[in-house]
Amino acid sequence: MADIFEEAVAICNKPKKVSNWLMVETMRLLKEHNMDVSDITFSAKNLAALVNLTEAGTINSSVAKEVFEKVFSDDIDPESYVKEHGLGQVNDESALRQTIEEIVAANPQSVEDYHNGKEKAIGFLVGQTMKAMKGKANPGLVNSMLKEILSK
Repeated sequence: MADIFEEAVAICNKPKKVSNWLMVETMRLLKEHNMDVSDITFSAKNLAALVNLTEAGTINSSVAKEVFEKVFSDDIDPESYVKEHGLGQVNDESALRQTIEEIVAANPQSVEDYHNGKEKAIGFLVGQTMKAMKGKANPGLVNSMLKEILSK
């Protein structure tokens, strides 16, 4: 695993991110599949590519975990997999705005709660937007756009 770490860091220059994927997700999957560290078959190149996709904002963390499971099991190229399966994060403001406006219109109680100072209401609206966008929306962008729309 140290070799994978060193090679991946040499490619993406993100030691903390690589370490997190190895120590958290890789160890979780090894345990889940009753495997040993010596059973790891994915390449450092594909791990580094996954780190780069998340750091660039191409995919969000929930999609990254899904993609990593394929990297772990089949050593697939994450970039190709994301493109083939349409998993890229939606950063298109016009598409997001339309969905957010639909969510706001469909949830008047949450909008009222937000205007009455209940900050948690925005979390519900972000969640509904993420659900409508099948988890592919950029949550930070959704949050800021929601606040902008709700302030009108």
